[in-house]
Amino acid sequence: MVKKLLALVGLAIQCWFLIGQSQPVYAQTPTSFGKEWRFAQYLSDKDAVEEAVYVLDHLVPMAQTTAQKDSLLYFRGWLAYTTKELTVAHQKLLSVSSESPFYTRSRYYGAYCLAFAGNRDSARVVMQTLPTPDSTFRELKALQLAGVALLQRRYDEYARHQKEFRYTSYALVNEQNRFNKYDSTLRAEKHRSPFVAGLYSAILPGLGKVYAGKSKQGIAAFLPILSLGLLTYEGLRKDGPRSARFIGFGSLFTLFYVGNIWGSVLSVKVKRNEFKREYDNKILFDMHIPVRSLLN
Repeated sequence: MVKKLLALVGLAIQCWFLIGQSQPVYAQTPTSFGKEWRFAQYLSDKDAVEEAVYVLDHLVPMAQTTAQKDSLLYFRGWLAYTTKELTVAHQKLLSVSSESPFYTRSRYYGAYCLAFAGNRDSARVVMQTLPTPDSTFRELKALQLAGVALLQRRYDEYARHQKEFRYTSYALVNEQNRFNKYDSTLRAEKHRSPFVAGLYSAILPGLGKVYAGKSKQGIAAFLPILSLGLLTYEGLRKDGPRSARFIGFGSLFTLFYVGNIWGSVLSVKVKRNEFKREYDNKILFDMHIPVRSLLN
């Protein structure tokens, strides 16, 4: 809190200073740009990200050279990346020109932000043009493309990029080995049918959930339906089909029985989504680690 207050006080002083200048903001000198740039960096270092963004956004009219514009785009994109504003991050980072010293870093982080945000096709296109100044970066590029191929379940494409893995770089070898394991696991995934799950649960309540891979839920579904079935039968046997006991327990049995079938159908879809989300998160994490190791 104290740091935030200090940053806000500093920002207020800086704004007062700007207002008091005789020149309009659009006519500020390169020296003024440098001062504002350093002030934005100071705010960022003090975790006053919102204030740093405010300063950077007001620096835009002051940027006269390509280098200054690239610096603004990179810094603004980087702050968006750190706060997980991925749309802003990839828009800014991928706008940095190839003449900038920030170009390589911006392209790799921008492409990753696209992949993380779910724009897998766009990420793939950008990654195909990633700069590769040396053999390590060629492997890093192959790893990023392989990661997107796994995210999209393009196994033949993954195999093509995997051929470029050399397993010699400390910054890449662990992720390369894990990608190969993900590839094997994803290829071996069993595609269970929602229809079959529902049919199994119609034959034996809970069996469809066991088939879907949720054994505990299957057992939990079977026991109350069995109990209600026995109570319904007992009501029919002792009190007859028109008795309140039979109708009450019979209604509950029917409700739970039908719900169990529908729940089994949904369980297959839920399990499939859980599996997909789990491995997508693993792939994205292992795409990210080498980028940070090599470019930070």
